[in-house]
Amino acid sequence: MTETAGRRALVFDLLEVYCARKGYRLTAGDGHGHAGMVESPSGKRWFFKGTRFDLNTLGAAEIATDKAYAAAFLKAAGLTVPDGLLVFAHDIRTSRTAPQDLLDFAGNQGFPLYVKPNCGREGRDVVRVDTSHTLQTALQTLAKSNDQLLVQPEIRGQELRIIVLDDDVLCVIERHPPQITGDGHRNIAEIIGADPRFDAADPRLVLELQQQGLMPETVPAPGQTVTLLPVVNLSAGGTARIVTGSLAPDLAALARKAAQTLSLRYAAVDLILPTAANAEPVVLEVNAAPGLGNLARQGSEETEAVKHIYERVFEATFAE
Repeated sequence: MTETAGRRALVFDLLEVYCARKGYRLTAGDGHGHAGMVESPSGKRWFFKGTRFDLNTLGAAEIATDKAYAAAFLKAAGLTVPDGLLVFAHDIRTSRTAPQDLLDFAGNQGFPLYVKPNCGREGRDVVRVDTSHTLQTALQTLAKSNDQLLVQPEIRGQELRIIVLDDDVLCVIERHPPQITGDGHRNIAEIIGADPRFDAADPRLVLELQQQGLMPETVPAPGQTVTLLPVVNLSAGGTARIVTGSLAPDLAALARKAAQTLSLRYAAVDLILPTAANAEPVVLEVNAAPGLGNLARQGSEETEAVKHIYERVFEATFAE
């Protein structure tokens, strides 16, 4: 489910307020405000689609969208990124066995591994696998709907999203995966079905539960926490809390450098702080058009933070 599916886009609501205050004309591209145009009194126009504004150049945004390209440029700039292997879906579709370089990569890295679309968004189709068999199954499944896949090792640690605009850190979010807590009475499927954050039809749920030795029919003990998906995206039911005030200066500098390396004025830099001793912070990816609607729905503090971010984004975008 996308951030704007079935509802009016938050960014458009905020744009209406901003444009009314500035005397700008706002034109919607559709009834949900998922795209549109802003025109100043002097006749200057800016177009937007979703959360994609004219702040970042097209080339830079395209590179950021491609996880393998982005990781290569970030690594060349001296930043730590996950090891990864780019796999072409054609090679998977035309062979009964995984390519040898993938088998070698899996053997060297060990399990668990993550398999994800190279150009995916919002954590969609990201799968964690813990055996060669589940790796092969995941590859065959994802190759049906994606041209390129990226395989990476699991890195455990604290996950942060740092939102940067023109070298200013606007917000820092600590993100957690979708989880449920057992009550000793309901099974996992019943708990999921009662929570609108989760998509009970997501096929990854069963796989993730199986890898924890669980099934949808399992009744978790009271207070037992069960992780449902191997992603921290809010669109998938993850949770977040704002930790801007506690961000260490070196992490702020790292986020700025990541955005600068990809020539992005506006970006969400996803970092993981590994639990392994003496491990360097890892830049997981850089998002050139971060969505904030799901964050705003977390609570009043988050709503105010999102309003502040978009106010800064609008001021930077719609400058004469």
